Amino acid sequence: MSYFFWGTIVLFTATLIYYIVFASLVYYWHEKKTTVLVVPLIYTFEFFISAFLVVSIVWIVLQYFPDVLKLI
Repeated sequence: MSYFFWGTIVLFTATLIYYIVFASLVYYWHEKKTTVLVVPLIYTFEFFISAFLVVSIVWIVLQYFPDVLKLI
């Protein structure tokens, strides 16, 4: 299995944990029922995009690092 596969699995797991914790906090402090779904989804999407960019950069570095060492 590749680093990207495991990085994606870790990313989905971290996003799921983040969503569960954030949704429980919003549910605790909510005033309207619609905020239980809308607010956590917006923040979870932002977290997912940031983490996906980090995982992608790490994967690119790990994938092409041996080739860069050969050139040096």
